[in-house]
Amino acid sequence: MNVTGIDHRSTGPPAPPGPPRRRPAGTLAGAMVGAVLALLLGYLPGARLGLPGRPTAPTGPQLRWTFSAAVETHAGPVVAGDTVYLGSADGILYALDAATGTVRWTHPIPEPDTTLTVADGVLYLAGSELLSALDVDTHQLRWSYRVGGSLRSTLSAADGLVYLADQHGSLGPTLYALDQATGQLRWTRDLGHLDGTGPTVAHGLVYVGGDHTLYALDARTGAVRWSYPELPGPVGAAPVVSERAVHITAADSYLGAFDLWDGRKLWSHEADLVASPVVRDDTLYVPVGTGCCFDRWRTNAYRASTGELLWSAAFHASELVSAGAILYSRAADDGTVYAFDPATGEPGWRFPAGDRNSGAPAATGETVYVADGEHTLFAVRAPPPPPWR
Repeated sequence: MNVTGIDHRSTGPPAPPGPPRRRPAGTLAGAMVGAVLALLLGYLPGARLGLPGRPTAPTGPQLRWTFSAAVETHAGPVVAGDTVYLGSADGILYALDAATGTVRWTHPIPEPDTTLTVADGVLYLAGSELLSALDVDTHQLRWSYRVGGSLRSTLSAADGLVYLADQHGSLGPTLYALDQATGQLRWTRDLGHLDGTGPTVAHGLVYVGGDHTLYALDARTGAVRWSYPELPGPVGAAPVVSERAVHITAADSYLGAFDLWDGRKLWSHEADLVASPVVRDDTLYVPVGTGCCFDRWRTNAYRASTGELLWSAAFHASELVSAGAILYSRAADDGTVYAFDPATGEPGWRFPAGDRNSGAPAATGETVYVADGEHTLFAVRAPPPPPWR
């Protein structure tokens, strides 16, 4: 970890005074003005202003650029290639240059409270009931599709189809499969009578949660390949797929792993789950709450194939993102982004990004993009990955 504030000056006897030096006029005043400006800007070594968007250590994360929208931004950004996409509450989609933060183009958003997903050259805008597909090369709207209930914000796309689910539709939660090119409906599947979740597609199957049940559907036809109907409650988030298992949370307290191909339960744990898990290789990272009022938090790392607890670290993560050799978390209480060693849970550095949590950060190998929930998007250059120095 970084150590600051150490005095490296010599501790020997003071040197005899030399002849007085004449100081040019104005030098002292100029130095004082420069020091004040540097302090205000956070550039003095060791300065800790606690301002949003300022690194917490001189050798920590470095701010590359900032972008300020005219109004609030509700959802987190997404990054694809050399472009960062960000939506604002006034119904404007911004496409920003990932290296500089300059605006490349803008597009109106049908519904301001919209989440973004990029897949196969298409930017999907999921509002409350309307899904829109925008071509990222031509900036033109390809198609829109309106669901019968409240649209889940997470969706998946593969092999020419995009999969999405609604919540509380006229026939109960429903899973939709749409043609990626045209938006034409290919098939639907009723998921029961309680909350539905966003789908996850992998290995030619669509994994999705319904009424106390986890389903695996044929991605081309929607036919049920298998189901596990004995969950303790509704599935709480989109399933997460590792090499050999599909992982779900249910009833805010159940973490389960099931065989990809036949749905056999492999293992399960009881815990107070506070956010969706993230999988990386054969490790599953899960934010959990402890204490009577969820006033203490931890993040647990389990071996995805067996459920073995690998490590448990005391940090609050309302959102988890894995990129490169770093695990990033976003704290719900103050919006700070933390970097952790995914192998050990050891903290590396943090970046204060405002007091409001506006979704997960987007991360590439060397840059983290995080919105403060008000007007500003920060692009942060991450220090080298662990082992931390």
